[in-house]
Amino acid sequence: MNYPEPASNRRKTFISNILKSLFAGGLIFWLIRSGGIRPKYLMVAADHIPVLGAACLIIALGMSLGAVRYVELLKGAGLPISLKDSFKISAIMYFFTQCVMGSASGDVARYFYTTRITGKGARVGAAIIVDRIIGIMGLFMFGGLGMAFNWSLVEHSPELRILAVPALGILCLIWLSVLLGFLALVRGRMAGFAVGLIFPGLAGILCVLGSGFLGEEVGPVLFYAALLSLAAPLIAPEFLETGVIYRIFFKDSKLGEKIGEVVSALMLYRNSAGTVLKIVGLTAIQHFSFVFAIYLLARIQNLPLLPDFNEVFFAAPLSFLAGVIPAPAAGLGVNEAAFETLLYLGSCGSVTAGASIFLMYRIWTTLFSLSGLYFVMRSKK
Repeated sequence: MNYPEPASNRRKTFISNILKSLFAGGLIFWLIRSGGIRPKYLMVAADHIPVLGAACLIIALGMSLGAVRYVELLKGAGLPISLKDSFKISAIMYFFTQCVMGSASGDVARYFYTTRITGKGARVGAAIIVDRIIGIMGLFMFGGLGMAFNWSLVEHSPELRILAVPALGILCLIWLSVLLGFLALVRGRMAGFAVGLIFPGLAGILCVLGSGFLGEEVGPVLFYAALLSLAAPLIAPEFLETGVIYRIFFKDSKLGEKIGEVVSALMLYRNSAGTVLKIVGLTAIQHFSFVFAIYLLARIQNLPLLPDFNEVFFAAPLSFLAGVIPAPAAGLGVNEAAFETLLYLGSCGSVTAGASIFLMYRIWTTLFSLSGLYFVMRSKK
């Protein structure tokens, strides 16, 4: 994982950060003007303090779970690290993610402090890359589950019916392509292709047995997405350094270097299937804990109308995905705008203060992330 030297491309980085900050500020200004964010919506009555405490505890536990996950990630890369050190590094990562310039700065901080302990920068970088891939794929999965478990919301909303078909197709295509590509890299093309054949069959059954919107519109899109994903196990090995695609299109290029880092990171875990599954499980628990914490916070805020769990579960994972876009302060403004829009659509226009709900969640995660500043200051002594 080769991060650029701080002195390189300073002007470009500075301009990029300014533009991102202006974009985030513009989104927040729009949300305030539109009424999505109001101070009174962030107020909590005294009798709701116990629920607020429970939500904060769940957030803290979810963030702490990241330290456990990081221990497993490094173990899979052959880098044992103590849970105590992992907790410190994770706290520093959350501080840089929430309070500085987003997830990229959090990963740089995590890379720097972990390398100081292990002395194995390449393996640390690979572990962080795999962590990001699993985290994003987990959000894709939760985004699809949010739609599937709340299908009645989708069917009764004309806007969501329009959005659901391409969204589910894209989620399915990306998720299956990554899964089957990884299988092809670690177990061979035929193994990945054989597993991939299962999914068009399942989508075909949905087309035959499904009725109405599900069978006639969603089923065919999932079927074609699953068919397209079968190309992934055939193509993925060609992105190795010895592969035809890599040698023709990406050799000796910046993009080729990044592709090589990702492929090398995935190959590092080819004999650690149990570790990867454990990390996937921990990631799922962590994602769900954050979704449930948002639901608890939404139930105690001074909102015109409180959303139910189904509506929050529908909107939250996709809103987290919106924050994957490189932006300052962990997607400030982007997540709030996405949650505002998705919750409005998922509730058929009845819940209109989704941005204030996500902002409440952001406030508490930011407060907890300040613990990382303590470890940063101690590390300089």
